[in-house]
Formats: sequence, structure tokens, C-alpha cells
Amino acid sequence: MKVGFALEPIRGLPLDLIVDLLKKTFLEHFEFNWRIIPKIDDILKTLRKTTTTFHLPIFYRDGFDFSSKNDKYEIQIQEITSFVNQQKGNLNLSYVLVHCPEDPNYSLPTLFERLEQIEAPIVFENVVGQTDEHFKETYFQVKANVKNLAGFALDISHRYVNNWETWLDIPEELVKEIEYVHISDCTKTEDLHLPMGLGEMPFNDFFAYLKRIGYNGIIMQELKPDGNQALEIMSSTRYCMKPFSKTKYLRMKIRHALMRVILNIRKREFKDVIEKTAEEKGYDWA
Repeated sequence: MKVGFALEPIRGLPLDLIVDLLKKTFLEHFEFNWRIIPKIDDILKTLRKTTTTFHLPIFYRDGFDFSSKNDKYEIQIQEITSFVNQQKGNLNLSYVLVHCPEDPNYSLPTLFERLEQIEAPIVFENVVGQTDEHFKETYFQVKANVKNLAGFALDISHRYVNNWETWLDIPEELVKEIEYVHISDCTKTEDLHLPMGLGEMPFNDFFAYLKRIGYNGIIMQELKPDGNQALEIMSSTRYCMKPFSKTKYLRMKIRHALMRVILNIRKREFKDVIEKTAEEKGYDWA
């Protein structure tokens, strides 16, 4: 079992420093998106053997996804595909992650064609606002048409927001397809991407579910914390590991205690950055 962290550039902090600090907390996997492309050299300075996932564009955030028919984005899509294929070895890439299409004018044949160009295992994620029946139908169409599909990327927080009363009633056909897990805390109605313990989701019920089905893959924390939540991130990581490995959990607990001391010593150094990252403007998306 690996616990990971979804990471993107933060204004004022070099990515190599962020990756190094997070690795020190025993995070073993990182998920990046296309905004890291101009900063790839910074990541490779400290990544070493740590494994990664690359998240493809999201329609509601980026204005397009890999199912979009709008020619305006074709060059960007090809550039992203080329980047993934060229850097997959350097990034120790385990997966490329794609959402179930959210563009209202999506094209499944276009999605199939573009995913076929990716030379890495692909996982397919459920999203907020779509029914299980829609996701199942789309997932198995992708499986039939994309040879590199590795499995289902289960975003359990999306399921909780969709219907918190039936969130663990995952269709049996999909259970055996689960290859990758996204998690963050949230409320019953909003996908807030909070560290575990700061929302309403009974995440320990989900961890018990993962143990029942024998899941032993990656638990990826897809968080959007503010700059004052370093301790909450460490607590969140421990919550994710505790049910699965007592040894790793105890190692984390000791290391995190040391990291708290280091963060207190360096608090003045990071003061300006912490203030910036408390707001969305702290993310470096240029």
C-alpha cells in the first residue's frame, strides 16, 4: 500500500523543495497534471525513484478534456501526449489518469483515439454529477477500445458527494476493476478536497471497505490545502496509512513529529509563501 499526494506548482516555492519535503513525510507517490510541464526539471531534481501518476486535463477547470471536439485545444492535447510519452521513464510513471468525459459535446471515438496514443497504463475516474449507470457504460466502452486501460480510478469523495447514503454501494462489475483510489475529505454536498478529518466523510468506513475487497494499491490524496495546513496534511497521511500497515504508520508518526520541529524552525522562512498559498492565487499556473 502506498499513500500519495496530488501536487501542482505553488508560487514562491520551487517544486523540488516541495517534493523533497513531502517525501520526508513518507509520501511514496505523486500525482501531477499538465501544469508541471514547464517545471519538469525541478521535479526531476528530487523525484529519484518515487513513482507518479499524470492527471490529464479536466473540462470544468481547463476548458477541455481528451474527449473534447473543439479544435482550439488540439495542439495542447498533442503536446501533453508527447510530454507523457517522452517523460514517462524519468517520471517513473505508473498511470495516466483521465476523467469520465465532462465536456457536454464530448466524443467517445475522439477520446479512444487520443488515449490510444498514450504509451502508459491508463486509469479512468468517476466524476461528480454522473450516475453509476452512465459511468459503467462509458467505462466498459473505453475498456473495449483502449488497449492500455489498466482499470478504474475510484474517487470515493466524488461518490460521497453524489449520494452520501449509497456511496459505498459500488457496482459489483466495477469493484474488480478498481486499480487506483482518490480520496479527500468533503461534505455531503461539496467536493472540497480537504485533508482527512476536516470534513464530514466517514473515511474509516471506506478504508474498512478497501480491506474487505483486498485492495493493495495507491491511495492518492487529492488535496487543495491552504498554506497553514502542513500539520493537517501529515495527519491526513497517517489516517490513510493506519488501517493498512502498523509499521508504516508508526514510522510516519515518528517522522512527522520531527517534521513539526523542522517546520516550526523554518516558519519565518516560509511566512510569505504560507500567506500566499492560503488563497488560490498561490498556485503557479502560468
